[in-house]
Amino acid sequence: MENKDIKNLHPFLETLGLIYMAKNFEVVKADMLTSLNEMNIDGNQFYKQYLSYLENYVQVFEESYSLNEEETFFFGYNTEFFLTVLAIAIELFESKPEPDYLEQRHILSVTTTFLMEEKTEAIPNLTSLENWFLLLQSSEYSEDTKWRLLELISNPVEKFQELFKIYKKNRSAFDISFQKNKGQLEKMVSETPSDISDVLRNLVSEFHPGTKKVYLSAVLPLIEWITPTIIFQGILADKLDLYQKNMESAKKMLPQILKLLGDKSKFEILCLLKSHGRYNLEIAEELHLTPATASHHMSMLLTNHMVTVEKKDGRVYYQLNRETLSEIMKCFEEIFL
Repeated sequence: MENKDIKNLHPFLETLGLIYMAKNFEVVKADMLTSLNEMNIDGNQFYKQYLSYLENYVQVFEESYSLNEEETFFFGYNTEFFLTVLAIAIELFESKPEPDYLEQRHILSVTTTFLMEEKTEAIPNLTSLENWFLLLQSSEYSEDTKWRLLELISNPVEKFQELFKIYKKNRSAFDISFQKNKGQLEKMVSETPSDISDVLRNLVSEFHPGTKKVYLSAVLPLIEWITPTIIFQGILADKLDLYQKNMESAKKMLPQILKLLGDKSKFEILCLLKSHGRYNLEIAEELHLTPATASHHMSMLLTNHMVTVEKKDGRVYYQLNRETLSEIMKCFEEIFL
């Protein structure tokens, strides 16, 4: 189905994405927070936990990149148009990376593939702007995107040549920003699943079967977008589903944990085990409990994975399960902070 040989960031995609973010950062950030909240995810908390790196990534790039007259057309705020152009441009870049060799016939052929991806009726003869206009009018694009695409189609060679020049002029700015954020970016890329999500896989099977190249993106970290030949996958897209599942799990788990910690003896046992492990009789003696009562409390703590056991010198020692405690702390942060 998909070609998974790329597990890195594509400079072309990242450079153009960074320009778009540099020119529209605040409004794109606001859109992301709104979308997250609509998914019943605390947008501010998710941003703080996963997306805050974007600010430095974009800022360092912005300090080095060069302005260009054509940027208003390509990078004015319209994410739908930008992503469509980006997908077409990557297809062109992979086949003809030098702008001087772009051919109108090839550009329009690639553009037709993207615009006709969901069409089932007869394809019009796209030899005139009027027919392109009719095709775009029948699409589900916004009116602004339709007019921008029509302007692009009216002069495709010059427009894409200019876009490629913008990339070449700003590739070094991407390199600088990547190097300054290298550790964090490479870590996130390495943690990105090798396979696309089940949701994307089902969509590919149903609407766009065939081999596709997967492009990871750090500058568009939450994107999951399928074209006839390409899949854009944000390096944090998988975190959305994971975050939602963790939140649901945390909300179910915390009341039980709080009830457990609300018992004075169990709470004191956990405090006692903070310094080092102890066996049952030690715990009973230090907290003035009967061995049977201490054993009952330890059983409850074990059941809830608050403690672990280790056999040593013929005795069973109880120790704090620090992994569980760390998870509980994360649950508190995700829900309340």
